[in-house]
Amino acid sequence: MEATTEPRFGRPGQKNPVHIAVLVLLLSSLVAFSGCAVLHRSSRPVQLEPAKEVTNSIGIKLVRIEPGSFVMGSDTGGDWDERPAHKVDITQPFYIGVTEVTNAQYEQFDPWHRHLRGRRGLSADPDEAVIFVNWEDAAAFCKWLSEKEGRLYRLPTEAEWEYACRAGTKTAYYTGDKWPSQFHKNQRRTETPAHVGLHVARSLPNAWGLYDMHGNVEEWCHDWYGPYDGADQTDPAGRVDGDFRICRGGSHNTDVRYLRSANRMGLLPLDRHWLTGFRVVMARKPNGKLLPEPKSQLSAGKVKQTSYNWSDHARADKPYFIGPRVYVKLPASSNGPMFSRHNHDPALSWCDNGDMLAIWYSCKSERGRELCVLATRLRRQATEWEPAAPFWDAPDRNDHAPGLLNDAQGRLLHFNGLSAGAGYRKNLALVMRFSADNGATWSKARLINPVRGIPNQPIASTFVTQQRFLVVPCDWPWHEDGRGTALWISRDGGLSWEPHCGDSCRRDPAQ
Repeated sequence: MEATTEPRFGRPGQKNPVHIAVLVLLLSSLVAFSGCAVLHRSSRPVQLEPAKEVTNSIGIKLVRIEPGSFVMGSDTGGDWDERPAHKVDITQPFYIGVTEVTNAQYEQFDPWHRHLRGRRGLSADPDEAVIFVNWEDAAAFCKWLSEKEGRLYRLPTEAEWEYACRAGTKTAYYTGDKWPSQFHKNQRRTETPAHVGLHVARSLPNAWGLYDMHGNVEEWCHDWYGPYDGADQTDPAGRVDGDFRICRGGSHNTDVRYLRSANRMGLLPLDRHWLTGFRVVMARKPNGKLLPEPKSQLSAGKVKQTSYNWSDHARADKPYFIGPRVYVKLPASSNGPMFSRHNHDPALSWCDNGDMLAIWYSCKSERGRELCVLATRLRRQATEWEPAAPFWDAPDRNDHAPGLLNDAQGRLLHFNGLSAGAGYRKNLALVMRFSADNGATWSKARLINPVRGIPNQPIASTFVTQQRFLVVPCDWPWHEDGRGTALWISRDGGLSWEPHCGDSCRRDPAQ
């Protein structure tokens, strides 16, 4: 029988449909396999380089700062609180604002702030740095922005700020040993600010693309203020607590030396004025170890808490004099934190334990930012006052004219003027704090009158009335009607205060 070569199915010459079906199935499988392979490759996470710059939804541009090491502070020149210089390691990258937060950006969080534009003749335009914000305002803005963006925003630590400002430099400014005069904004000591522009990104940026790190406005930082620890540190985040939050960068209307990379300033967290704004960081929370609060000064050390009856030795029929006894005891040629050049305006009080406490201000110049308050103690039955020691000092602020009062209710009250920067005639606020343990520890300072102007310069003659009203007299020497004295009076033990000086002292000088 003759074999046939024809296919078993179909007409002669027609291809076998089974073969076609098998071929289609194989091709389909191959395509499917290939598609799976492509899908598998595309589903792997792609390792992209981190963005060098990002711009968020409200227009803040931030630049990425890589980890690294630098020497923080300055051992030569500068102020005493910049020493000792010490090595700092920044171990995590962070994004920091290329400029300070502007009015337009801040007012998306707080629209009411538009009412503060142009006060003191400053920062009226949308693209000028925001001012008249306290630390709590800045922190609240960061919280709002974090919730809005789904990313963590915060204020920079002091170490992050100086690291970013220096951008690898070791000189006084990132431009070298001088800050170019064309970027000066009335860089001199002044109490009444000149009307200068605070527009951002108009100066020379540093090597990492950051503007206005020297001048324009001071910038709030995350940290509580305190003296440096000389040891090397990793991701430091300041002290565990304190009176003042750190400010950096200096501002318009101040001496140019306060604009240096290493210079440190500080403010009460609830204080707000025309010199201070902020910029933001986008990064995880600081993970460095917080340093403890500084040790007590000499005047607050080993204070006995046993009561003493001051009337035991009082004799109305016989006057008693002793002295004079020197109480201003400073090391010769001291130049910070105590100043041997000029010590003035003492306030003294008796303590319930039988001690005497004296405080006064110390400085090189009565109008200078370096002015601080010192203290000394004459312990019960001692014949010599102790050496002077720092008592209270807002960093780089003029802490003018202290007052001291025993309220006869177990407390010592400390009153002080607090400047925005230099000077004391026109820009003091009035603050108060108290001690319930004979001056061994003190409460945080709070603002009695946050409105800067007059009359907020205490004088030593504080007193308590028979009705137990607390009275703080204040110099009122700069009023247009002549010199005089104003009174702040509290009828509730210091919880609230009212001025007695006529309508003019209630007027906000910024308006």
